[in-house]
Amino acid sequence: FASSARSPARRPAPSTRRQCSRAASRRSNLRREMAAEQSFFPISELSTYHSRWTIRARVTAKGQLRSFSRNGAAPSQVFNCHLLDESGSEINASFFGQMAERFFPKLQQGSCYTFSRGNVRIANRQYNRCNHRYELVFDRDAAIDEVADIAKIESVKFAFTDLHAVQSKTVPCTVDLCGVIAGFKPCLAFSSREGRELVKREIVVADDTSTSMAVALWGDRAKQEDKVFEGHPVVCLKSVSLREWNGGRSGSLMEAGAMQMQPNLPEVQRLQQWWAKSGSSANLTSLSLSQDTLVDIGSLQTKTLPCTVELCGVIVNFRPTYAFTSKEGKELVKREITIADQSAASMVVTLWGERAQQDDSLFDNHALVNIKGVLVKEWNGGRSGSLLEGGSLVFQPATPEAEKVRQWWAQGGSKQGLTALSQEGPGSGGAGGAARGRSCSVEEMRQASEMVTSQPEVFSVVGRLALVQTRKQGEVQPLYYIACQEPRPGSSLPCNKRVGEDGFCAACNRVGKAAPRLNLRCRFTDFSDSAWLTTFHETAQRVLSMSAEEAKATEAGEGGREGLEAAVKRCYFQQPLQITVRARLDSYNGEARTNITCADARPVNRTAHGRAMLKGIREMLGEAPVVVAH
Repeated sequence: FASSARSPARRPAPSTRRQCSRAASRRSNLRREMAAEQSFFPISELSTYHSRWTIRARVTAKGQLRSFSRNGAAPSQVFNCHLLDESGSEINASFFGQMAERFFPKLQQGSCYTFSRGNVRIANRQYNRCNHRYELVFDRDAAIDEVADIAKIESVKFAFTDLHAVQSKTVPCTVDLCGVIAGFKPCLAFSSREGRELVKREIVVADDTSTSMAVALWGDRAKQEDKVFEGHPVVCLKSVSLREWNGGRSGSLMEAGAMQMQPNLPEVQRLQQWWAKSGSSANLTSLSLSQDTLVDIGSLQTKTLPCTVELCGVIVNFRPTYAFTSKEGKELVKREITIADQSAASMVVTLWGERAQQDDSLFDNHALVNIKGVLVKEWNGGRSGSLLEGGSLVFQPATPEAEKVRQWWAQGGSKQGLTALSQEGPGSGGAGGAARGRSCSVEEMRQASEMVTSQPEVFSVVGRLALVQTRKQGEVQPLYYIACQEPRPGSSLPCNKRVGEDGFCAACNRVGKAAPRLNLRCRFTDFSDSAWLTTFHETAQRVLSMSAEEAKATEAGEGGREGLEAAVKRCYFQQPLQITVRARLDSYNGEARTNITCADARPVNRTAHGRAMLKGIREMLGEAPVVVAH
C-alpha cells in the first residue's frame, strides 16, 4: 500500500512571491489614497454647520497683502485667495493678522495645499467674487500644508458671461469673459496719481452675440509682445472688473485674475468657428463707445446713436454755469455751449465740473475749440453732445482741421444760416451766454410756474434785485453756511455738505477743509410783478457782487450783522439782471408744492437785450395799424 503521509507543499517560486508582494502593496496604497480622499471635505459642502474639516484645494487666485486699521486700533494685514477642489467648487479665503504674514509668502498661485482650522461664515458680496454662499477666514491656528499637484483639480475655473448679458448687469461687478480679440492698442506706461509706475494695454474682445467691449490688461500681461494678440485669437479672462466708463462699460482684468490664450474649451472652439464664418465681418455693438474720430457736425445727422466723436468748431453761443443736485444726491455743475463748423451745422455740447466753471471770457468772442470724447445722443427730438470725463477740451487749437474752421468762419461762416441739430428753447439764442429758457415777464413766469409738473420748466426774465430776506418771523436769517470743501470720492468736486460747529462733516465722516457758501432768498421784480426765488452760492455771489468769504468777513468785522445787511441793501435796484428761473413740482410733507429757484443771474447784455426789444416793437407795429397824425 502507498504511504498515507502527506507530501510537503511546494513553495512558490521567488518571482511569484515578488509579484504578489507588489500587488498587495498597490492595493494597500490604493486603500490609503481612497481613505485620504474620503477624509477631505468637499468645498461644495462647506457651511457654518461644520466646524471641523480639512479641504484639499488649488490656489487659483491670490490678492495683494494689504494693511488696514479698525476703530483706531493698531494696523493689521490681510490678503485673499480663491481655493478650488476636485468637486469643481471655488471659495474665497481671507487671512488676517499673523496668519496673513505667515502664509502670504508660502501660498503660491497654481499650487495645491490642505487647509484646516479655519472659520466658515456667510460670504460678504462687497468683497467676495466667488459664487459660493460661504467664505473661509483664517485668523489664528490655521493648519496649511503643501501637497503634490492634483491633476484632477483644474488650474482655473471659469464661469463665462456673454457680452450681451454684460450690458444689463448691475455695475460694478466681476465676470469671466471668453471672446475673440477683435483689436488691441499698444502698451502704455504712465504714472498714477499716487506716483506708482503702471503699464497697461487695452484690448477689444467680441463674442457671438455680436457685442464687443474694451478690457484693460495690466503689468506683465500688458507687456506681452504684440504678436500674442495678433491674428484674432480667443482669450479667456477670469475676474474682469466691470464699471461705467466714458458713457459706456469697460472691463479691467484684476491682478488676482487669470488670462489664458486659446485654451482647450468648448466655448473657445465655438467662438473660433463663429469668427471664421461670420464674426469677422459682423457689425459689432460696442459697450465701451471708445472709438471717437474727428467728424464734421453735419454728418452727425445720419450717424447711429449713441456714438462718441471728436469735434472741432466755433462757439456760436454759450450759457451760464448751472449748479444742481442729481437724483442720486450728487452736486453737479454744467454749462451748455453751441458749436458750429464748415458743414454749416451746429449742435449743443454740455460741459461738466471744472470745464464748465472756466471763466466766461474763454467762451466769448466765438472761440475755436477742439473737443475729444463727445457722447452724442437723442435729446428732446434733436441731437446733443456731452463731453465725457475722460475727454478733452482745447481752446484755439493749432491743427489743420482747426485752420479750416477758422477760415470758414472768417470768410462768411459767421453770417451763414446754420442747421441746428439740437432742439433749444426760444430764448436760448444770443451771444455771450444769453438767456436760456422761455423769455417772459415775472408775471407770466409766475402764472406758468403754477402749471408745471414734475418735469422742470425753465424761464428767462429781465428784472432787478428788490429785496433779500434777512429775517424770518422776527428772527435773523443766516445768509451763508459753512460747507465741507473736501473732494468727494471719485470726483474733483467738493462735498459742499453743511459741517457742524466743530467742522465735522457727517457725509465725509471727518474734519477737513471748509468754506462759506451763500444761500439766499431773493425777491426779483420787473414792470409786471415780483417773485421770491431761492438763490444758491454761485448765482448769489453774482447778484450781490460779493463773494461768500467777503460776506463772512463783513459780518465778522466792526459793523457786524448790520454792516453785512447794509452791504446787501446797496445792491437793491442797482442793475438789470438776466435771470434764469427753474420751476418744478415737488412734494413737501406729502403736499404738492411748486419749487421755484434762481438758476442763474448776471448783468443784462444790453446790446442783445436792446435788439430783442426793437424786434418786439417791430412785431407789434407790424400787427397793429399805423396811425398817422395830420
